[in-house]
Amino acid sequence: MRTSIIKIFSAAAVSLMSLSLCGCNDDFLETKSTQNVDQEQMFETTAGGMMAVNGLHKLMYTPSLSSTYAQGGYQTWMIWMEMMGEDLVYTRSNAQFQSHAKWTLHRNTTSSHLSYHYQLFYRFVSNANMILENIDKAQGLPEEKENIKGQALAYRAFAYFNLVQAWGQRYVPGQNNDQPGVILRLESTTDNMPRASVEDVYDRINRDLDDAIEHLGNVVTIKKANKSHIDIHVARGLKARVLLAQGKWMEAALMAQKVIDESGARLQDDTYVTTVNRMSDQSNTEWIWGKFGQEDQAGTLKDFHSFMSNKNASYNKNTPRAIYNLLYNRISDTDIRKTLWFPEAQDPKSLPRPIIPTGGQIRNYMANKFLLADENMKCGDVPWMRLPEMMLTVAEGYARAGNYPEAARALYPLAHHRDPEYTLSTNTGDALIDEIMFQRRIELWGEGFRFTDLKRLGLPLDRGPKPFAEAYDCTWNSSTKMPAIIDPEGSNFNMYDAHTMGEECRYREPDHKEWQFVFPKREVDVNTLCEQNPL
Repeated sequence: MRTSIIKIFSAAAVSLMSLSLCGCNDDFLETKSTQNVDQEQMFETTAGGMMAVNGLHKLMYTPSLSSTYAQGGYQTWMIWMEMMGEDLVYTRSNAQFQSHAKWTLHRNTTSSHLSYHYQLFYRFVSNANMILENIDKAQGLPEEKENIKGQALAYRAFAYFNLVQAWGQRYVPGQNNDQPGVILRLESTTDNMPRASVEDVYDRINRDLDDAIEHLGNVVTIKKANKSHIDIHVARGLKARVLLAQGKWMEAALMAQKVIDESGARLQDDTYVTTVNRMSDQSNTEWIWGKFGQEDQAGTLKDFHSFMSNKNASYNKNTPRAIYNLLYNRISDTDIRKTLWFPEAQDPKSLPRPIIPTGGQIRNYMANKFLLADENMKCGDVPWMRLPEMMLTVAEGYARAGNYPEAARALYPLAHHRDPEYTLSTNTGDALIDEIMFQRRIELWGEGFRFTDLKRLGLPLDRGPKPFAEAYDCTWNSSTKMPAIIDPEGSNFNMYDAHTMGEECRYREPDHKEWQFVFPKREVDVNTLCEQNPL
């Protein structure tokens, strides 16, 4: 088997990609490059090592060079994770993300989208491995090496966490979790390897994050250039996510609390008030980690805002994203977040009106959570981690651990900030947990959490009750593509555009085989030790 090919891009691009594909390294990413630098040259100094870390940052949003849309790094993976849940509703027949939402694309072994995102996470792994294997030999300050190691370890853990959540079965608290996970590559090798168990993958993720926190804790004078970089607070936030997925409730709550107490992040009053780069500007004090959206980082129909905002792009024009109506109906009228969606958008007399790109379609319950200041902007910032997630993690952790008073107190600051009429909850048990999860669903809507939340908790996909027959099968308005009659107790799933999603996509039992992504065909063909998930 051929050895891995490593290419480093020009200093202007400041991007590094390892081009091996887990067990199959024939397929690799090509890009314009002014130089090829071998690993020895690359890691002569810590400055070169930091260039490699910058390459990891860019993997979060660098689009593929293929002609296929919706392949824009981690930011398009976020949309995929939302499309597979129930809270983000697909409103109109369209090429991009329809198969994601219908639960067919992740089960297609030859899908280019499946292969692209699978390779993406293993590129994080291989690049991180290369950094960790070489950085100790570089000339530079010990603190610089600590910073580089810490970020590389955090990225490797981040990649494996995403891989095991999608391709492995869910982690079940209290069990041995010896079910197949994903392939663990901790060295720069392309040898055939079997899948490690889910337990072993999580063990490695936790060890990497613990080491990352230790290394980054030794970085005193180095300040990250912007919020796209990883520091100790981001590493702790990732650790809190992992502990939550493992059902280690108190550990997750305590880790998230450290982020709240020490990161300096704070709630911002105009987060959902402003329409100027709403949820698209990393200067927001709530943001802990996020994409720094410079104009030269855009990819046509491969960036987050081409699919989730008011950007003047065809998919924003043609297929507005909407909120699940039965979730929306639970939001208090005094909650500022209720203004992010427009249940009567297609009524021209309804005020306020949604902000849409020129010539854009309008759909009831459509979203204005992510907005650019100008529809002609090429891209904007994207949130990877925000303070509210940590606050909700603390509340969920305490609640599931049975400490209901502490959970209510942890939930209150966020819920009251968003809704001045919100009072300290007196709920306990399942009622309090439901209240916290409701807050999580509306606060983190569209940010890439819903599918993995359902999976980690062993919950079904339930896109709501089918409307009564008269509402569901009534005459369609040719201009709005909406039914003439609306069932107030029915779901808006399949409400739009003649039921484009199909009834077979309304419900999935928990722990069904379709909760696991399949491995790309090329992976199992070349790496014969990689066991395919049930087809």
